[in-house]
Amino acid sequence: MVVILSFVGINIVPNISGNTGKICLISSVTINNKKSLIKDIKVPDCVEVGDLLFVDWRFDVGADESSIWTFLGPYNDHCAIYTGNNTFVDAEAHGVSANDYFHIYYWTKNLVFLRVKTANESQRLAAAAWAISQIGLPYQFYFRFPWFVLKIAHTNLPFPTAHELYCFELPWAAYYNQGIDIDQNGWKFPWWVTGNDILNDNNVEVIYKEIDNSTYITTPYKGVYIANTKILSALNKTIIFGDINIEAVTYNNKVTHMDFYIDNVYKETDTTAPYTWNWNERISGKKIIKAVAYDDDGNQYYTAITVWKIF
Repeated sequence: MVVILSFVGINIVPNISGNTGKICLISSVTINNKKSLIKDIKVPDCVEVGDLLFVDWRFDVGADESSIWTFLGPYNDHCAIYTGNNTFVDAEAHGVSANDYFHIYYWTKNLVFLRVKTANESQRLAAAAWAISQIGLPYQFYFRFPWFVLKIAHTNLPFPTAHELYCFELPWAAYYNQGIDIDQNGWKFPWWVTGNDILNDNNVEVIYKEIDNSTYITTPYKGVYIANTKILSALNKTIIFGDINIEAVTYNNKVTHMDFYIDNVYKETDTTAPYTWNWNERISGKKIIKAVAYDDDGNQYYTAITVWKIF
């Protein structure tokens, strides 16, 4: 397999938790290259059993129901634990299952592999084995009342959600059962574990990252906006009343400017981060906001969000 690597336009930083990460490789692979490599894609050589894979989905936010599973920030939409032989165990809508790497890789735009650095080899193997033992359990839906994403480490407890797992709960519980809590929030309220909780925990370190697109629209984002102010959050809808200051960010420090589009019609360019544009058109209906970032090597990265605008 030919691996196409590029360090162009990537902001190389310490690991997410602030420690110096032992990053064996940083790669940038385009979506088209991903498609061409998909059948033969293998986990990086540095990845070992018990390591964790965190990804960003390449869904446009608000485009459909899939945007429920997208979150602001890098690598925090979904996760899985490596169990060997190019196979991962993860908790998804259909329940806990084992999947080949390509099953996850195809749908991602950014990914990072983490290692629980405070675990020894025996603990990492045991965490992977525990995850395998959970295959077949149903998914614990994030937003289901009344328990939402309550985390439970012991899945044999007589509790309503003990026999269900959500994606971030799975690797957390796998290591919690080995005596290691990889949730930076611990058992403080709120009692759930998010992707960012694990990404920023001191027990983990980055061993590999692959960046395809680090551009995000941060405002507006999943909520109701009136007079340029967010008054209510939502799961996957963005509704705007009146003017709005659109803001986009990128983790690529070589970006020189950002173009803004509405329904693929060019509107404005900003050359200073954070990149903003005031959308003050008096129109109503379903619209797509797109921000396109350009770096000084000629690369382009875009992000889009579907919104409903009223006046």
